[in-house]
Amino acid sequence: MPVKRRLLLIDSSDSARTILFKEISNRAPELDIIACGNGKEAMTAVKRFEFEIITTGTNLPDTDGYQLVEAIRQTPKNKDTAIFVVSGDTKPRVIDSDMDDTDAVTAYFDKAEGHKSLVNFILNYLGTYNELPIKILYVDKSATSTAITTGILDKNNIEYIHFREAQEALECLQQDLAADANCSFDVMITDLMLTSKMGGFGLIQAVRNDLGLDYLSLPILLMTIEPAEDERTDFTAMFGAGTNDFITKPVDEDDLLARLRTLVSIKRQSEALNP
Repeated sequence: MPVKRRLLLIDSSDSARTILFKEISNRAPELDIIACGNGKEAMTAVKRFEFEIITTGTNLPDTDGYQLVEAIRQTPKNKDTAIFVVSGDTKPRVIDSDMDDTDAVTAYFDKAEGHKSLVNFILNYLGTYNELPIKILYVDKSATSTAITTGILDKNNIEYIHFREAQEALECLQQDLAADANCSFDVMITDLMLTSKMGGFGLIQAVRNDLGLDYLSLPILLMTIEPAEDERTDFTAMFGAGTNDFITKPVDEDDLLARLRTLVSIKRQSEALNP
């Protein structure tokens, strides 16, 4: 049985908790959401359950929000959980003499931006992108491979742009960055074997080095053929070139979708923490 994805909302305001609970439940019904109004309730929850994200205000009825964050960091189940502090004061501060804010608080959110922005912030970080369409840059010269892969993308309503040549893909990315400093593509999928002028490794290196798009700005999924029994996959070359992950052909639908979800989640989390 898959592990339930859990979110903990800590806020002294009954109305704020209710609004956030309903909004997130509507947009991400697969999440198990627990809402607490004070530190005592929150500590009971964090000792019992493991959460993906915890949000807390700074002024709680029975404790200071930062003291609560410090206490949460001492619990085995949530010592590494992402913790967002929701406050009108978004300046980092020292937690205590042993733990500074960079270790304790994952990110700050200015509550003046409103609950809808907070919901988007949380869902972006979690990688639940039901209202954020996936956009793929796909590079592959093989007609057969392209037909299989685009068929999977079409079936799952995933937006994509397909190019056969590496240079065309680079020009597309250059235009994209010229229009907006941030890359609008969520993932690039590229075949290893492209043209004699530039193969998959060359394309990836150009994206990383010439365009300056790192592993978080544009995750890359490399497609390769299944190695023969007497061959070994050169992982060092793959990841050294700048690949986030790889998948073998012929592509399996469930495998491709699982890898895309992981890579999109990486980008979403980066965007949430670096708006």
